[in-house]
Amino acid sequence: MGRLVLLLIVITATGCNVTRFLPPGEYLYRGASVEVVAPDTVDVTQLETELVATLNQNTNQKIPLIGYRNIWRYYKFEEKKRKKPEKYADDPDEIKGEEPIFYDENVAEELTNLLQNRAANNGYFEHDASFTVDTIADKREVVVDYRVTVGAPYTLDTVQRYWSDTSVARVLDGMEEGSLLTPGDRYDLDVIKAERQRWQEALKKEGYFYANANDFLFLADTVQGDRQVKMLAKLKSDVPAEHLKPQRIVDVNVYPNIGLSDSTRRDRLPVYQEGGLTIRCADCPLRPKILDEGFAVEEGLLYDPERHRKTLRRLASYNTFRYISLDYEEVPGSDSTLILNAYMEPLPRRRIEGEFGLTYNSARYIGPNVRLAYTNRNLLRGAELLKIEGDFSYVVFLGNTEDIRVPRSGIYGLSATLNVPRLWLPKRRKLLPRVMTSGTIISLGAKMERLQLMLGRFSQEIADFNLFDLQQLVEADPEASESVSLLQIRAQYGYTWQRRIKKTHVLYPLSVRLQDPVVSNEGVLRLANNLGLNSTDNSGATSASRFDRMIVFSPNYTFTYDTRLDGEDRHNFFWRQYLSMNLNNIFPLGEDLLRGDPIQSLYPQVESDLRYYHYLTPNSQLAMRLHGGVAYPISDRAIVPYFDLYTIGGPNSLRGFAPRQLGPGRTAPKNNNLLTLGGYGNLLLETSLEYRHRVTPLIELAAFVDAGNIWTYKTEAEPLDTDFRQEAFLKELAMNYGIGFRFDLTFLIFRLDLAKPFQVPYEDTVAEFQIPQEFVGDPVDRSLRLVVAFGYPF
Repeated sequence: MGRLVLLLIVITATGCNVTRFLPPGEYLYRGASVEVVAPDTVDVTQLETELVATLNQNTNQKIPLIGYRNIWRYYKFEEKKRKKPEKYADDPDEIKGEEPIFYDENVAEELTNLLQNRAANNGYFEHDASFTVDTIADKREVVVDYRVTVGAPYTLDTVQRYWSDTSVARVLDGMEEGSLLTPGDRYDLDVIKAERQRWQEALKKEGYFYANANDFLFLADTVQGDRQVKMLAKLKSDVPAEHLKPQRIVDVNVYPNIGLSDSTRRDRLPVYQEGGLTIRCADCPLRPKILDEGFAVEEGLLYDPERHRKTLRRLASYNTFRYISLDYEEVPGSDSTLILNAYMEPLPRRRIEGEFGLTYNSARYIGPNVRLAYTNRNLLRGAELLKIEGDFSYVVFLGNTEDIRVPRSGIYGLSATLNVPRLWLPKRRKLLPRVMTSGTIISLGAKMERLQLMLGRFSQEIADFNLFDLQQLVEADPEASESVSLLQIRAQYGYTWQRRIKKTHVLYPLSVRLQDPVVSNEGVLRLANNLGLNSTDNSGATSASRFDRMIVFSPNYTFTYDTRLDGEDRHNFFWRQYLSMNLNNIFPLGEDLLRGDPIQSLYPQVESDLRYYHYLTPNSQLAMRLHGGVAYPISDRAIVPYFDLYTIGGPNSLRGFAPRQLGPGRTAPKNNNLLTLGGYGNLLLETSLEYRHRVTPLIELAAFVDAGNIWTYKTEAEPLDTDFRQEAFLKELAMNYGIGFRFDLTFLIFRLDLAKPFQVPYEDTVAEFQIPQEFVGDPVDRSLRLVVAFGYPF
């Protein structure tokens, strides 16, 4: 296999040789390097990073082991275009590659000047730059080596400010305490620009709509000869008058059903007044009152960028408009007033979509999957988003039918969700100024899972459980089968809101889930309810069954904090915290229905997902994740329904292990008969560390390590082998490492990961031969596992 891959790489690299296409005397510009020479006491690390980024902004992209693939495509396309210009000249679907960049001495000279300019911008006013050319004749490539010599940097001595306008002075004089320009710091043009930007934002917050960073001028004096700079900041003399005055909004015109470029019929539209809005619309998609709630910008107030952003986000949260444009225009004859014109074009109100796919899992079940969805974006002209979804999947077993217990199964689901972009609460309008966006969520759903059981494959269990009716069926027909169905119904009512873009809150004060098994023979239910869950089972999952009859009340709250939503930064954090209080009522089944009382279990559930992203360079990133959760019993034990239990493994977890083939604890994987609870636990801990490096705009490489497992915790009065134990924690961690390839297709990330386990927690269990007849294939598999997925793992 390895030789085949190597052969393919060699063939591809040979095929992508572009030297035969290059014009005579031309050389491909491969890139450049730079060496910075400075006194020993001067740290030039930041300068080196900036100079390297400056040099490599416009170079030919060479893919490792492949070569100049895009340039090769360019020349092949040009060949086809010369032969058949009528076919390829204007073909938008043809891959045209990238035009080569050739070495040009004039460009090299210009880059020398640019490097000197960058050095001066960083305070190195004493500088010199030169370059040498390294020619690789056989590959027709040129690499340019630059050498930049600098002296000690200049530092800020004093920073004075003079504002010729008193109103501007009142705003900016109060900002000196947090100034980015500090005496003693190195002169840095980027910091000066950032300070100007800070002043611009401060003025805009006070209503100065036209304020611009270019209105400010910095004068620098370096004639003292002591490598210090005296700076004076002032307003330019030719700043327009409107830039120096706060702008008040005198009118808000709303066009909720018209394009920005459609100006011919605006004056003929019907006019409605609602609050401070003048709504101009025929066949309005939203009620005027709903539009008024979406506008934080109000007539009579000064321009406020925060209100502007809040308005955009509220209108976007309506999910009703294709695009939204807030356009401010000056009032003729005035230099201090504005008119806001809001233009919106609605999306189609209704949408029907469908998906058809083929499902295959590691247990060798395969079958079709169908999904249909109906969406109404504006149910009652209040931006209510109604979504009705139906799912159907049916799978059959592909292996040896003589040994399989569950040859086929099906899942049928139907759900409806109503998302209203406002809080259904008393006096909600008083809450509007406090939130950026808000909403009310109502959801109802039902799912039916149906399994076919081959009773003859359960002869031993039927005898152990004294299921005489089933024994008679098997004796009469060894191929007898019965079906067992599981009905699940859920209902939720909750609220979501944002006060800041980085923080999202979701609260469900009402969340109810009901589960009820349906069978034609009570013996089948008893069989399904006890399979793999008796006291001798190594999984230890005796406290829960997939086929219990239960009602779970679980009000919950989720908080999400994501700094990536607030602009780009080198350091980004993601934190999702889930909290719920669960009351599980388990009711007797069959003949026990009238005999016993319901069993109750009260347990809070806490789940945390922490992620940290750090950009080491513009093209490399370190990503870390810590994910954990626990259902902790307040009553005697935690009886957790299987849909609230944790699983581990798979493309977004431990990539070296298949989903649900780990845990709890040291439990070895068993044949997946779709009935047992192996691979589930009420305590989860997993972590991942991943290094990502972007090689080209299309390709990204990654190296990663994953570790984690699941355990049971107080699920029984007596301790279980699968319970979490601090002294055995490290031994029971599953670990894998691997490499990954990510392909950025613009609209999605296609991911290929190769992962190899290097610690398997159930290896000792396998060595003890506790249940060898039930293993899935090779019980301990340390071979490479290929993971195909979309998007990043975290």
